[in-house]
Amino acid sequence: MLSQKGHRTVFTHGDLRLQNIMVNNGNVTGILDWEFSGWYPEYWEFSKALYVWKWQNDWTEYLAQILEPYYSEYAVHSFLTETLW
Repeated sequence: MLSQKGHRTVFTHGDLRLQNIMVNNGNVTGILDWEFSGWYPEYWEFSKALYVWKWQNDWTEYLAQILEPYYSEYAVHSFLTETLW
């Protein structure tokens, strides 16, 4: 299923989570913690960011507003991460 869709390679943060987002007066003013950044498939940021909270709060809704959702890719990433680690 995933092999049928080609994914671009893009530069991404790799560790997007609430603790790494600086906000001042409701505006994002910075993104911290770039040690996991690099060139990854375009679904990587969404998959990694969703994996942090695993549907526990409204984080998923916010992610879907700011990033293109890749739910199938997230499912494969989640399965592989839990199986291999």
